[in-house]
Amino acid sequence: MNTVTKVISTATSTASKLSVPILYNAKVAGQIAKNVYVREGMAPPSAAQIESAKDATLKFIWDARSINTWKNISSTQYMKAGLVAAEAYAFFMVGEIIGRRSLIGYNVESADSHQEHH
Repeated sequence: MNTVTKVISTATSTASKLSVPILYNAKVAGQIAKNVYVREGMAPPSAAQIESAKDATLKFIWDARSINTWKNISSTQYMKAGLVAAEAYAFFMVGEIIGRRSLIGYNVESADSHQEHH
C-alpha cells in the first residue's frame, strides 16, 4: 500500500508541475488562433454557403455517374488527383505511426504466448 501511495504522490506532483506550462501554452495557442481568425477574416459559413456547398456536392456525385464526365478529364487533372490521394494516404500513415507509437506494426502478443494463459 505504501508503494501505491508513493506512485500517486509522484503522479500528483508531476501533474501539478506540468499544469502551469500546459495552461500557459493552451492560452498562447488560443490567442494565436484568435489572431489568425480575425486577420484572415474567417467566419462560420452562412446558410446560403452551406446550401451552395451541398448543391455542388450533389452535382458532383450526380455527374460522377456519367462516363462522359470521366472522359473529359485531362491527364494533368488525374495526376493532381493522384498526388492529393498520395498526400492523404501519407497523412493517414503518419497518424497510424503516432497512434501506434512505433514505426513498424502493433505490439501484439504472439499466438504462442497467448496459449500459455489458457
